Amino acid sequence: MQKKHVLAVATLAALSVSSVAGAQVIQPDLFGLGQQHVYVMSNGIDGNAVAVLRRNRSGGLDKVGTYRTGGKGVGVGTTAPPPDPLGSQNALLLSDDGHLLFAVNAGSHQVSTFLVLGDYLELVDVTDSGGTYPVSIAQRGDRLFVLNSAEQANVTAFRIGLFGNLSKVPGGSRVIGTDEPLVNGQPNVGNTASQLQFDRTGRWLAVSVKDSRDRGYVETFGVDRSGNLAKDPAITPTDDAAAFGFTFDAQNHLLLSDGALNAVSSFSIGPRGDLTAISPPVADGQKATCWLDANGHLVYTASAGTNTLSSYRVDGAGRLTLIDGAAADLGAGHATTDIKFSRDGKSLYVNAPGTGTVKAFQVHADGQLVPLGETQVFGAGTGTQGLAAQ
Repeated sequence: MQKKHVLAVATLAALSVSSVAGAQVIQPDLFGLGQQHVYVMSNGIDGNAVAVLRRNRSGGLDKVGTYRTGGKGVGVGTTAPPPDPLGSQNALLLSDDGHLLFAVNAGSHQVSTFLVLGDYLELVDVTDSGGTYPVSIAQRGDRLFVLNSAEQANVTAFRIGLFGNLSKVPGGSRVIGTDEPLVNGQPNVGNTASQLQFDRTGRWLAVSVKDSRDRGYVETFGVDRSGNLAKDPAITPTDDAAAFGFTFDAQNHLLLSDGALNAVSSFSIGPRGDLTAISPPVADGQKATCWLDANGHLVYTASAGTNTLSSYRVDGAGRLTLIDGAAADLGAGHATTDIKFSRDGKSLYVNAPGTGTVKAFQVHADGQLVPLGETQVFGAGTGTQGLAAQ
């Protein structure tokens, strides 16, 4: 996909760099193409939107624009208390090459695609998600996969076109083992799938699933060379009812946040996609530990119930050690949710829908977090979810 989309921004990039008599002259960065950005989704019930935040010289964020997705979110939700109406991670996703941004519209059961042009976003496609209540997105090459978490939950595959338009892959949907009905436009997110993401090899697509009546689990689909999913996944039960956000470390161990136990677990992936536990749940002492991201040997979680971030260390064998259960305290009312590293791993960003802000931190090698400021993005308590970073 990189070759396809690099041409789409080449013309605009050329406006920033020119050559005169063999010497390169740098022109003003009119489009912000040389900047790094963070993106946040409003999840607005009357019209979803994505805000663009530019990283400034101090490492903090400045809001530079807001762009409508063409679909609808669900606001603060109706069947679960704020701040978690989607019950998910990766509701907003940058493509691997950074040229496209994908957003779910849970209220209208659609997915939107934007072309990323520095400070600007260009809406290029809005399409049916292939199911009900889309909450998470994964991408690899020219394939996009959307997790629909309500009613008969599924993963639906799309092919990404030359300019970011999406088309469903025939026979590309796979059923997930949940069937939560919509109640006033929202399912019970305590019993729905949370996230999907590729492992580092691209051979596996994992889906975390919550089940408040028993134990959560992870479904792992094999992926063939054409990008097609296996018909049936390997299913691994977890120790926690709320199998929530996850990622893969540098050695491809799956690191999972346990939202009910307020902990993190680690797993290795077997040759058939089955998971083997490495570290059982390592508790952080916080409440509602649901969101997680990792950078090398450092792992951070966000806990909505205590407005805190916790830090862990993961070794080369996938073993977890808690560094600090309260590595950062955002303060009462923030309702800390989504968390994402910048792609260079030097900064960490946290969505706080309770205040409608995004908090930025510098990350030290020992796990210490240094606050870099807080940026107002949307209204407080309006249900913002989804976070992506360059």
